[in-house]
Amino acid sequence: MAKNGITERRNKTNKKFMVLSALGIFMVVDHHTFITFNFFGDFIPYNSFFMPMFVFISGYFNKVDSSTKLLPYIWKKIKSLLIPYIFLSALAFGLQFLIDWYKTGEIPSVPDGYLKYLLERAVTIGSSISIAEPMWFVISLFAVLLVYALLKKCLGKIWNSFVALGIFTCLHVLSVDYSMNLLEDASPYILLPLKIIFFLPFLEMGIIYRKYLEKKHEAMPAGAKIALLLSLLITNMVRMLYLPMPYDVAFDALGEMMGFTSPFTITPMVSSIVGILFWLTLVDLVGKPFYESRFVNYMSANTFWIMGLHIAFFNILNCILMFINNNLIELRFFNVEFFQITEWYFWDLSPNLKLLYLTAGILGPLGLKWIYDMLFSLPARIKRAGNGGEGSNEPENPDKSGNEG
Repeated sequence: MAKNGITERRNKTNKKFMVLSALGIFMVVDHHTFITFNFFGDFIPYNSFFMPMFVFISGYFNKVDSSTKLLPYIWKKIKSLLIPYIFLSALAFGLQFLIDWYKTGEIPSVPDGYLKYLLERAVTIGSSISIAEPMWFVISLFAVLLVYALLKKCLGKIWNSFVALGIFTCLHVLSVDYSMNLLEDASPYILLPLKIIFFLPFLEMGIIYRKYLEKKHEAMPAGAKIALLLSLLITNMVRMLYLPMPYDVAFDALGEMMGFTSPFTITPMVSSIVGILFWLTLVDLVGKPFYESRFVNYMSANTFWIMGLHIAFFNILNCILMFINNNLIELRFFNVEFFQITEWYFWDLSPNLKLLYLTAGILGPLGLKWIYDMLFSLPARIKRAGNGGEGSNEPENPDKSGNEG
């Protein structure tokens, strides 16, 4: 299973984006622990840019044009996005069922019409169950890629990326304005079209960066890159501190197109550009020591698993703590009752405990994916052993895919 743009295996020419995507998923998990490390977050908050950054990364790898065959392309996206989405949603559902059973002591009931409810959530908000809520992004990315491919197929011969970016940006601002002022009374089925419009400019930005800006950006002297980083930090500081009302969250619930705390509809675009360019420059400047890291590569190649399962592993950790509290030793300030009613409970004995949840949220899904890889490659390894070890010793991995968007 692979997820183009945020989960496919990067080849050796894409090490910068490998590190960038690993950083992006780290930020997602860090944000969901209510901030453990908060890298530069006081200046450039995670939730002012990180989901658009994933679309930007996907855009960087996107090479769709008028010659693209739509049906094979759509089938490729179904295999790389929708099928893994269904698989991990089912896995998360099973984990949630077991977690709820353990923490409440009762077998969870499934109300009538529950399947219809799950399907409606999948095509509106994008996530069917709360324990896998971040997976809303997969449906949005799938829809954005398909709409963009259709536009490029029809208009590819006259396509101008800069004109397209201008149009997409205007539509993006309109989507934010609609969400801020009219969404409350609208049908939930408007959510997916709004998210498509919201994300389209960032896909085009990734393409523009690859085609026109990357070589110039990489060729900048180190001093110029440092100056750029400082100017971006200052820009965001001014945005956050000196505008009519202080705010640091450009968007806080994109799955539902809510949480736009700025009074200005252009804020999500500005904050996203600042955040993406800041981290892209920082990785280009200091990221090279991580380019050959096997862990960073594995984390980057499996961001889908982390995105879909990190909240489940927060809860698995809480189940372990609950077992210790109930059977071995009472854990001070561990609130069993609160844990029983929410997936978002964190033991708040000390802020340092957030590191425990962050570790579980990253290593848990990666460990599960490693087990999956080993089981999936077992028949091939047995076959190689039976042939006297002929062929490569590298385990076969079902998540390999190309970098084409």
